[in-house]
Amino acid sequence: MEIKEVELIVFSIKLNDDSLLYMKFYKTGTIIRQGVAAAPPVLSSGIGFNKDEKYFRTLLSLIPGNLLDRPLGHEDKIINDSVEYVIAFFAASDNGFTEEQAHWTKSTGVRFLLDSKSSTRNEVLGFVERFTMQAVALTNEWYFDIMMKGHFDMQSPLLTKNDIITLPKSEEEKERDYQNYIEQSVSKINGNWNIQPFIDGKVYLGTDQKEYSPRIDDSTGNFRILFVPRELSGLRMHFPKAKNTNGKKTNLNKPKAKKLQQKPIKKPKVAMSAKQEVRTARKWWEFWK
Repeated sequence: MEIKEVELIVFSIKLNDDSLLYMKFYKTGTIIRQGVAAAPPVLSSGIGFNKDEKYFRTLLSLIPGNLLDRPLGHEDKIINDSVEYVIAFFAASDNGFTEEQAHWTKSTGVRFLLDSKSSTRNEVLGFVERFTMQAVALTNEWYFDIMMKGHFDMQSPLLTKNDIITLPKSEEEKERDYQNYIEQSVSKINGNWNIQPFIDGKVYLGTDQKEYSPRIDDSTGNFRILFVPRELSGLRMHFPKAKNTNGKKTNLNKPKAKKLQQKPIKKPKVAMSAKQEVRTARKWWEFWK
């Protein structure tokens, strides 16, 4: 498969049977994400239709061309608690669809099935880990807003009513899921990444159709996100309305800003050595059998 043919990239991390991370990036701009790539799993998920295609283009620019030559796989010989990393690539739909209903005729990918205490290290696994975290970083702000909408019913300007959010069923499960997300997002588990940039200057729309500005409060020693009425913060932002497209998915982009000329990204080279990886001609989905 050639890079220019790729129309869908899928990322998956599992700990035994638990999905710690699942993401899809379509060439059309649609994105799907569940999880933060840490345990315990965060189950809340979102689907964003027709987002800025920069997500897909950025990821595509980071793929070494020789990674798509053939499927690659490695399995540790002894596995107690399993950790599975998968990156899959799809191309050439033959039924006229290019998203969830597509019938892909080309696919390849990389899969590592490791013991949770594995000492396995090689160049391809290093790339898989870096590439996955780069994909996570691209969608962190959008996924944060998915959590704010799902758990507080606060509408971000990055979302529309057409975006789909799925939450755990019971209130207890929802609360636990949100707490897992917060703990994993602001702690050293995921590199102690900061969510402050996700809320700076941003205004959310409440169910009462009033505007609110988010604030972080950790004065009591417990991390909380509060929503303050806009008139108390002096902030204001235009919220785009979802257009009626006669059944078609709504096109939503971030509020327009000046486009910056991105510097060309130098693609890394990954040596496909069969020394530590096990080469295989099987199609990627056979790894799940």
